[in-house]
Amino acid sequence: MMQFSEEIIKQLTPEEIDEFREAFMMFDKDGNGTISTKELGIAMRSLGQNPTEQEILEMINEVDIDGNGLIEFPEFCVMMKRMMKETDSER
Repeated sequence: MMQFSEEIIKQLTPEEIDEFREAFMMFDKDGNGTISTKELGIAMRSLGQNPTEQEILEMINEVDIDGNGLIEFPEFCVMMKRMMKETDSER
């Protein structure tokens, strides 16, 4: 399954990687290299979203390749790429 996130990252432009890394660092409030459910919730609310605890858990579970309940940077890239695709398909 880890190959999946590596494949996604290979498809990203250097600009997207920089953008995602910047966003990741903003979401990762304690700077430990992972985004917890709490950090994801805070970040999403700061972007005007209001996800339930269940929705946050589902978002993390969708991309949590190693199953640790946290989002690492490669998993974050997968999540962001999916969100971009969903936004593109809504247009």
